[in-house]
Amino acid sequence: MSAAAILLSSLLAAPFGIANGEEIAVSLGGKSRDSLSTYRVGEAVYLSAKEAGELYGGQVYWYPVSGRVQMSFRGQPLQFLVDSDEVRLGENKVKMDASVMLRTSAAFIPLAFFLSEEFSAFAGMDSTYNPRTKFLSVEKRSSVGSVRWFSYKDTTRLTVELDERLSYKPAARGVGGLEVSIPFGTVSSAEAAQIDDGVVEYFTLKQQSNAAKLSVKLADPKVHWRLKELGDPRRLVIDVYLGDAPSVPKDEPRRETRSEPPAKAKAETAAPPAPEPSAPAASAGPVILGAGSDKVKRRIVVDAGHGGKDPGATGRSGTQEKDVNLSAAQELAKLLKQEGTFEVMLTRADDTFVPLADRSRLANEFGADLFISLHCNASHTHRDSGFEVYFLSEKASDPEAQKLADFENSVVELEGKSVQDEQAAVILGELSKTENINAASEWAALLARDLSRRVDVENRGVKQAGFYVLRGTHAPAVLFEMAYLTNKGDEAKLESKKYRRRIVDGIYAGILDYAKREGWVAAPR
Repeated sequence: MSAAAILLSSLLAAPFGIANGEEIAVSLGGKSRDSLSTYRVGEAVYLSAKEAGELYGGQVYWYPVSGRVQMSFRGQPLQFLVDSDEVRLGENKVKMDASVMLRTSAAFIPLAFFLSEEFSAFAGMDSTYNPRTKFLSVEKRSSVGSVRWFSYKDTTRLTVELDERLSYKPAARGVGGLEVSIPFGTVSSAEAAQIDDGVVEYFTLKQQSNAAKLSVKLADPKVHWRLKELGDPRRLVIDVYLGDAPSVPKDEPRRETRSEPPAKAKAETAAPPAPEPSAPAASAGPVILGAGSDKVKRRIVVDAGHGGKDPGATGRSGTQEKDVNLSAAQELAKLLKQEGTFEVMLTRADDTFVPLADRSRLANEFGADLFISLHCNASHTHRDSGFEVYFLSEKASDPEAQKLADFENSVVELEGKSVQDEQAAVILGELSKTENINAASEWAALLARDLSRRVDVENRGVKQAGFYVLRGTHAPAVLFEMAYLTNKGDEAKLESKKYRRRIVDGIYAGILDYAKREGWVAAPR
């Protein structure tokens, strides 16, 4: 055998033949990919070195005489030894929870190592693993977050999260654009969006050799912009506006960069972010965020469907709907709090069973102006994919909508109630809800439009059915099916934080569009 390294894939391609082997589902960047073969010893899970290298984009080499496995990420070596729990990352040594194993000519590395901060920082990849569902989600690490964009009245706000160590340099580009350079910033992937709201035409976020660059094309030479920094998390905010600058409250950062007009803007060094109050800890009951302001704000109730003894739908890889619903609801509540435009209540903040009628009651006691219930779809046909938005109706819009309503409503049996009695209550309750139902249909259309601009799954449209969770709410109420857990690709997206963030952004944009129609919101401050 030559002393030179032989690619591991050529040596370890033999069948695994492992008694304790099992498959785990994987998503990479929010996209489903082939499952991975693993080896389990007690509670410890091991990944094949060959497959781990392929998943994380590293080159893998095998030195059979010394029992050494070497991976290379971005030109930096990472080295393991069979039967050793020590790994060398460049010039550093790290202890793993277990030793590298050799089974049927294949080297296996503890999965826990790939979940560690040391590996994430070294390889530039973040990983999360759900041992219950056996689902591994991998995302490329970045120091510059995805761009969030929302259209208010005469103002468009773009927000991007930044690593604490990064600086930035804003500059006007003629009279029709602005550009923010972020030296040494990294993005997980290039982004672009056509906004066309009369204030901003489009934006792009791209990776350059030694910087990330955000470029914004303004819709009119008379448009102004200002740049500021907020904290918790640290984020850069660009407000592009028509007319006078939005007012700035006293508790916001003192230093800003403005355009007067855009062509004369000068870059300034941003001040450190102002601290924001932390979110309250999760509890079994409803949680209200953003309360306490002396200014009246419209109230949004976010309902995480199912929970506790009611798991909802189950994905092909075991993902439970109640968990996805709760994660998305918490992320939406966090965004609503960050933007400071609304007050928000969560009907549940943990894995708690909440009866359907109690969810409506909580919304009414809170004085909700809007109510949204978050869910995941399921189908016997694994090809079904996409999102749907529903509002209340005595008669379902189609047979599939009726089947979905029957499934979602079946939880009343866990509450010890009769489905037939509840169906009669739905019909009676609708007699006084015409105005809210009409408003909900308009809001649902806006949600579907805004979501389709942000997520890469099929828009299955706005539908209607007799959902019990919507019937008792004294406000426009919708039920949103985020995607199909029974579709392999959709399930991978729902497990991805990046996809759920895009869903949340789309919902928030739909709330804003409805609020603008009602005259509820002005420009952000």
